[in-house]
Formats: sequence, structure tokens, C-alpha cells
Amino acid sequence: MTANIIKKILFALTLLILSIFSNGQYAVFFAIWVFTAMLLYAVRKLPRWKGFLMAFLVIGIGYYIGFDVVPFIPISISLLIAAIFSLFASLPYLIDSFFSKKNNSFLTTLIFPTAAVLMEYAYHQLNQYGTWGHFAYTQQSQHILLQSISVFGMGYITFLITWFASVSNWIYEQRNEWRTVKKGVLIYSLVLVFTLCYGGYRVQFQKPNSETIRIASISALDSLNAGIDIQGINDKETANDAKIKARRNTSKLNDYLFERSIAEAKAGAKIVFWAEGNAVILKEDENKLYKQASQIASEQNIYLGLGIAVVDPSNSKYLENKFVLFDKNGSKVMDYWKGISVPGVEAPISNNKATGIQKIETEYGTIAGVICFDLDFPNYLKEAKGSDILLAPSNDYKEIDQLHTNMAKFRALEQGFNLVRQASLGHSIGADYTGKMMSEMNHFTDNSKVMITQLPTKGTKTIYSIIGDSFIVFCLLSLILVITVIRKKKAEKINA
Repeated sequence: MTANIIKKILFALTLLILSIFSNGQYAVFFAIWVFTAMLLYAVRKLPRWKGFLMAFLVIGIGYYIGFDVVPFIPISISLLIAAIFSLFASLPYLIDSFFSKKNNSFLTTLIFPTAAVLMEYAYHQLNQYGTWGHFAYTQQSQHILLQSISVFGMGYITFLITWFASVSNWIYEQRNEWRTVKKGVLIYSLVLVFTLCYGGYRVQFQKPNSETIRIASISALDSLNAGIDIQGINDKETANDAKIKARRNTSKLNDYLFERSIAEAKAGAKIVFWAEGNAVILKEDENKLYKQASQIASEQNIYLGLGIAVVDPSNSKYLENKFVLFDKNGSKVMDYWKGISVPGVEAPISNNKATGIQKIETEYGTIAGVICFDLDFPNYLKEAKGSDILLAPSNDYKEIDQLHTNMAKFRALEQGFNLVRQASLGHSIGADYTGKMMSEMNHFTDNSKVMITQLPTKGTKTIYSIIGDSFIVFCLLSLILVITVIRKKKAEKINA
């Protein structure tokens, strides 16, 4: 009796530990595979609603710890987000419980993974933080496996993980029926092997072979942080002094960025751009800054991209978060406003203009630009389809620097563009369309705050960019079909 209780406690502790390492900041790629299989086993051993409650609690605790990375969100909101995530992630276990017990058909192994894919997709469509927490991100280190995203999207990775859990449990339950078991093992193995073979083929034979271009991406030095006293500017008594101080600080910051841009152009960079909001300017001085940028782009014969925070103190939503690109002739060819502002911290102060993702044709291929948080939304990034190079000025903070950057390369895999993500206060990367790292820089350890990337100039057309989320529809139809077949067989047995 005591030994049995100890076993149950150890099993529960193991589940809890695995849940922490299965997603988020502490994720280890294999943990989610083991965790999902073990949790499914535990849920099936319990009465239906007790199993569902157990899944809800274990997943919720793991998510809260794994994603406790946002210092500006109150604990109550973090707990609410964890609870909502856990509810959606637990529902597949509940759905599975209606069909898995007393049913030996291999078809039942498809119910859990298809339900998991659908619930995850629904959650991320509703989630205002985009795809944070998606199971596919836990596999960011598995370069070969991730190539399947270029065909089916991130949901396919979730399908493989959860189908593995379902098949593992089915094998255990059918362990005395080896003839039946080996058919199921063969089916799953063939799917996984085919997936890995495709990944290996793509990495080896479909990798970029175009010429490369030198891109310099720049973050400002931390010491040059230029704040603007908005209250002071809006107060008639202090307005003049506040503006003088603001212009002095922003001029020092922006001049530094221009000087570094000129230096990188002379060193051979053909494209130079700045991290998100690294240049700061008062709204009334905006055109003056653009005139200076235009002159430098023309004189240095480069494409110059400004990650700029335009501040309009007269507006309650005073922030215009932009990426403005000038071509070699000094012409403004891109005037992009951040598409999706971060809820809670950025959205309330942002004056957004829906420009959509803009693309320009250049001698270096088709170039597009987005800003930081935009990259967390695959549906939004579909607008970048057909781009060869995506420039992504970004701004993070230490708690999420590696986690957030790893998410970005999934958009390159999906849409087939080559990517440079320059993140001040974060981890910057250059990656080709297979997700292979071409360059990286840690803001907190690099003194220059400049990353040099030799980036391929030719992207590729991915199957996913053509068929979109068809795999989600496939999972929906499969779930309906499997449930229909199982119920029909059950009815036939009763009538017999």
C-alpha cells in the first residue's frame, strides 16, 4: 500500500518536472514528447473528469513557470493566461477519454493528435499574444524535423508529438497483441521517417545557393537611451526647456546611429538598418530626420532602414513605431508602421496605421520589413509571401531574448524568405529560409551592438505559402471521420 502511494507520488512529481521542461524558457526538445505520453497515460487511468482536472492543473503549472518571463504583466494576468492555455491544451485529453477506453482500433490513436492540433490552432487564433506557447517552438533545435513546417505549418509538429503519445499508449495497452502492435508501429515509424527524410533532403539539396549580400544591423548603445518628457512638453511653463532637452538627447542618439551606418557602408554593407525604435524623434522633427537619412543612403549607395520611434506629445497615443527604408537614390521606398502592438505595455500608447507588410523590388531580390511582435503571428506574415529578404527590427528584454528570437525563424521556414532580426536588448539573428543560422549577436555581451550577416538574396516558394493551413482542415475532417467510423463500428457491435 505504502509502496503504491510512493509510486504515484513519484509519477506525479515526474510529470510536474517534465511539464516545466516541456515548453517555455526551460524547454528541452524531448521533454514534451515524454511528458505528453505520460500525461495521456495518467489521464486514461483516472475517471474522465478527474483525468481532465489533472491535465488542466499539470499543464497550467508548467505553463505558468515556463512562461513567467513578462515582468510588466501582473501575476493575476499571468495566472489567467496560464489557465486559458491549460484549458485549451487539456480539452484533447477529455475528448480522447470518450473514445480510447475499451477500443482497440488503431484509428483511435488519431483522435488525440487531431483534437490537440485543432485546440491549439483555436487558442492561438484567439490569443492576443499570437503563437507564444505553441508546441512546435519546443523543437527549435531540431533542424531536420522543422523542415516539415515549410509544407504543413507548425500544427504538423504538434501532430507528430501528440500522435507519438497516443501511439505509445496504444502500444502499451495492446502489448500482448504483437501482431496488431507492429502494424501501428510501422505506420507511425513510416510517417516519422518520411518526415525526417524530407527534412534531410531539403537541408541538403534545397538549401540557398544564391549569391549573398552583406547586411549590417545596428542597435544603439545602452548609454544613449533618449527619453522624452511628454508631460514636460505638454506643460506651457516647461515646454521650451523639455523640447530643448529632448532634441539634445535624440540628436546625440540619432547622430550615433547615422555615424555607425556610414562606417558599415564603408566596410562593404549594402543594406544597413536599425533595431526597433532605436532612433527617437519628435513628430515635428520627423521629416528633418528623413532628409538626413535620404542624403546618407544616396551618398553611401546603400539601402538604409530606420527603426524609429516617432513621438507626438499632442496625441494621447503618442508613439508611432515605424520602419522607414530609403533606397540607393535616397528615395523613401518603405514607410511601415508596426502591424501588431504588444498588449498591455505598447498598445495603449501606440498610434497605429494599417499599412500592411510592404515589399519592394531591388537588385538584391524582393525586400520586406516587419517589426518585432509582428513575427509572432503567422497569419499576418503571410503578407510577406514572395519576399526574398525580410528585415525585422526588434526590441526585447533579457527574460525573453533567446526564446523570442527562436520563434522568429519559424516564419522564414513557413514563407521561404531569408531573415535578419536585429533585437536591441535581446538576441539578434540572421537565418536562411531553412532556419539555418547565418549570424547571431547577444546584445548583453556584444560591445559594438552591430551584427554582420552574409544573407542569401534569393528566397524560395514553400508548399505552406501556397496551401496555408490546409493541414488544420485535414485534422478537422480526419477527427470527424474517425469519430464517425468508431461510432458506426460500435453501433454494429451492439446490433450484432
